[in-house]
Amino acid sequence: MAHATVVIESGVVGGSMNTANLAHQYGRELYAVPGRYSDYKSQGCHQLIVQHKAQLLSDPQQLVHALGWENDSIPKSIQKTLFVQLNEEEQKMAEILQQRSKIHLDELALEVGQKISKTAAILMELEMQGVVRALPGKYYELI
Repeated sequence: MAHATVVIESGVVGGSMNTANLAHQYGRELYAVPGRYSDYKSQGCHQLIVQHKAQLLSDPQQLVHALGWENDSIPKSIQKTLFVQLNEEEQKMAEILQQRSKIHLDELALEVGQKISKTAAILMELEMQGVVRALPGKYYELI
């Protein structure tokens, strides 16, 4: 799921409201753009705002600011550790990641011949060592 969900038009019942309720249950940022209350397609947005499930979104800059997408922030450089000691399993995964720009967790688990839970644990260790970076959608890349 995304970092934030924005509902622009929705009736009280429908797919947008299902998505909004799931986002609320998962604790994701939820925004609703209000319209005329008499419009059927605006009543869902108003309901989300009244029930305090969604924040009122009246300006796109509000969303940019809330999610920290401002361009004026200076990116932090990450110093890689030059000589990271990897065990055999970690080395095998690093070699596979070096051959590809990014790879899905399930695909990596198949290639190394391990359970997904074991692969995820090793990837977490590699991430803590600064060797790999987790991407959205269970993808990983070598740093």
